[in-house]
Amino acid sequence: MMRILSCLILSVVCFMPAIAQKVTPLWQDFITAKAQGKTPILPDFSYAGYHFSESEIPSLSGKKVFNVVDFGAKPNDDVYDDDAIQKTIDAAEKNVGGGVVFFPAGKFLLAKDNDSTRQVRISKSNIVLKGSGSGLGGTEIYQDKMRINGRQILFKPAGNAQNRLTTITKNAERESFWLEVENTAQLKIGMDVVLKHRSEEFTRLYFSPLVLKSQWTRLFGKDGGMLINEIHTIEKIEGNRVKFKNPIHFDLILVKSAAFELLNYNSIEECGIEDVRFTSNWKTYPEAFVHHKNAIHDYAYEAVGMEYVKNSWVRNCEFQDWNEGLFIRSGYQVSVLNVNFTGKKGHASVHARTGYGVLIKNCNFNDAQHHGAGTGYSAVNTVITQCTLGTDQNIDIHSGQPFATLYDDIQGGVFYNLGGPEPGHPHHAKYLVLWNFRHQSAKEQHYNFWDLVRRRNYSIALPFLVGFQSNQKVTFENVGINEFQGHEVLPRSLFEAQLQLRLTGKNIAE
Repeated sequence: MMRILSCLILSVVCFMPAIAQKVTPLWQDFITAKAQGKTPILPDFSYAGYHFSESEIPSLSGKKVFNVVDFGAKPNDDVYDDDAIQKTIDAAEKNVGGGVVFFPAGKFLLAKDNDSTRQVRISKSNIVLKGSGSGLGGTEIYQDKMRINGRQILFKPAGNAQNRLTTITKNAERESFWLEVENTAQLKIGMDVVLKHRSEEFTRLYFSPLVLKSQWTRLFGKDGGMLINEIHTIEKIEGNRVKFKNPIHFDLILVKSAAFELLNYNSIEECGIEDVRFTSNWKTYPEAFVHHKNAIHDYAYEAVGMEYVKNSWVRNCEFQDWNEGLFIRSGYQVSVLNVNFTGKKGHASVHARTGYGVLIKNCNFNDAQHHGAGTGYSAVNTVITQCTLGTDQNIDIHSGQPFATLYDDIQGGVFYNLGGPEPGHPHHAKYLVLWNFRHQSAKEQHYNFWDLVRRRNYSIALPFLVGFQSNQKVTFENVGINEFQGHEVLPRSLFEAQLQLRLTGKNIAE
């Protein structure tokens, strides 16, 4: 169970005095706990990104190249290229080992009509969409007609049936790797599984002693509760014990009302997008964006979806003039690197739901969407690091109780208006960590993260703030831990420090 520091309280912020030492007690606790085999206060966020950031995204040299021009696509004309691009992808998918779907320089047109069910679809592993650069003179993929709730390019396996493999028979601590199960007959080393549970009974145990508001109706009843949906890879099997490669991020406490189960996780792997500028006709729509005004404002132009993808990536791309840029559902070990969001303001930039280990790094959000980088709906171990947001651009924690999320070494952004319907609140469960977050707002702000009287669009269970800085006065209620407010701390990036500690044993904060 979570260890309580002396400054961990429910309704009073604990401000630590400004002293010369900037290495935080939380980091010192993490180092000590790892060395002694104990449970640290902080989650280990290092298990994020392509192959858990243990290896580089591969070079595409040596992979078979399928040029969209050879299948009928023509840049810089007024003919739609959807069918030609799909033919190119289909050919690459038939090739053993997949291939690179290559776009030469120029503008390619998508969406000749308003049919939201029409998409460019990738359904097999080892397919990479490769452009000739995301800047001027490179590759532009342009959505012409609006297709409400229809992502134009979708990575998703053809079939995704889930079956129960076994049930959990013993409690397990947060940050541990071992589970005891009923039987291991259907389990194999290297298999990916989903640790799944939902019940009101466990939800109340999880949030205790915090009071749950009656308006949060999705947490209650026979089919209600916070959804646990952690994805793991089996590393060892010893009798009826299973060891995962990546840690569990919650205290698993068995309850009578519903079992904790392991289900199979089906995915496509080693898929990517590189060096493309995605644009749309949203820029000519004769209204400025208004959040939730209607479906057109929120969902008319949506660029890329990645669902049930593992060890995959998007890098060196730009999303310009979109209601929604990049949507990731049930992603596992996915990297989003060096991506810019620009143009006419829209709804959402990049959003990770229901997965484990999505890494969003070195991205710039430029106030181009209402929501900056975000997560929601049962996602775990989402890491947003070394990114920039605009003044008063909110981070996106879109309800549905994601947990163990890291915003790390962030410039700009705010926490209010996080989104999501009130029945799906609170926005975030435990272990939201804001590390060296530089809050940028036009006005002073006060955040009560667990308000039982007023509806708040930032209901978060005891967040951790470490090295929080701001250009305006910002105060808090109902935080978990607040260390060195107003001062940058070491290590500057918690993600990088945890990753280096895991891979090399080195403490980069020394």
